[in-house]
Amino acid sequence: MNTSLVISPLARVRWVRGRLEISAAGHAVTLSTSEAEALAVMNAFARPRTVSEVRAQFPLVDVAPLVSELRAAAVLVSPAQVAVIESARWDVDSLTFHRRSRAAARGGLPPVSPPVVPARPASVVFRLQQPPEPMSQNLPLLLNARTSRRSWPEGLMHDLGHLLWLTARNRTGGPDVVSRPYPSGGAAYSLELYPVVAPDSVADVPAGIYRYLPDTHALELISPDAHTPVLAGAAAAAGSERAPVAIVITSRFERVSSSYGELAYSLVLKEVGALFQTFYLVAEYLVVLGQVGIGSGMLR
Repeated sequence: MNTSLVISPLARVRWVRGRLEISAAGHAVTLSTSEAEALAVMNAFARPRTVSEVRAQFPLVDVAPLVSELRAAAVLVSPAQVAVIESARWDVDSLTFHRRSRAAARGGLPPVSPPVVPARPASVVFRLQQPPEPMSQNLPLLLNARTSRRSWPEGLMHDLGHLLWLTARNRTGGPDVVSRPYPSGGAAYSLELYPVVAPDSVADVPAGIYRYLPDTHALELISPDAHTPVLAGAAAAAGSERAPVAIVITSRFERVSSSYGELAYSLVLKEVGALFQTFYLVAEYLVVLGQVGIGSGMLR
């Protein structure tokens, strides 16, 4: 009762279906209560206090069992433990995400992955070229040469179709399964690619925003005139004077979350990483292409 306790730097408070959930990120125990006093008692330990001191502050509340539950949930810790927690350099949000994204799936079978949403009727579609016969390339040399490039040759690009064919096409497809050159958790393949093309940059493809159709290896026109701000932002982020093509990656999140629950977001990030590496290696393979990955994102 005379031991000083303080709120853990990893403490979290949520309201879930009308109840307080008090927990510490990375810890398995959560205190769930409908009693508002729990929050007041917890707040009393904003600075190191003993249980006796806090009991005197709340004479009408049974403080001891509540403190015991908060300690069991690692919400209240000793001042010495605070130093240990802070030395690990985890912030509460990152550690919460780490733990939740490693949680077991909600059950059920691995996802059934239907083909990517087909092109809308009457859409404008540009067919892309497949690459020629494979060139003789050495994988260790490609891995060693892989790098980010922030400048590109002038003139028309003839290899966008080759890049997309070798990285993101549907190798096989059907009503129940999709396979592409890069791995995806449960073969969900939630990623969709939107190439944004600058004027006079890609042979036989006018400027605009497109959606890549991996089942037919074609570009579906989304907008012929909204490309300028996207390309300007991409060039600025890459530290380049211009961006001839920016490939925006999005995710149809439900394709993963419907089967994997809280594990889904981390699986999507891993899928993006696998696609990025595939892009980099294929860009080196095609010799004339260069690419740089830009890390940003938004929820819509």
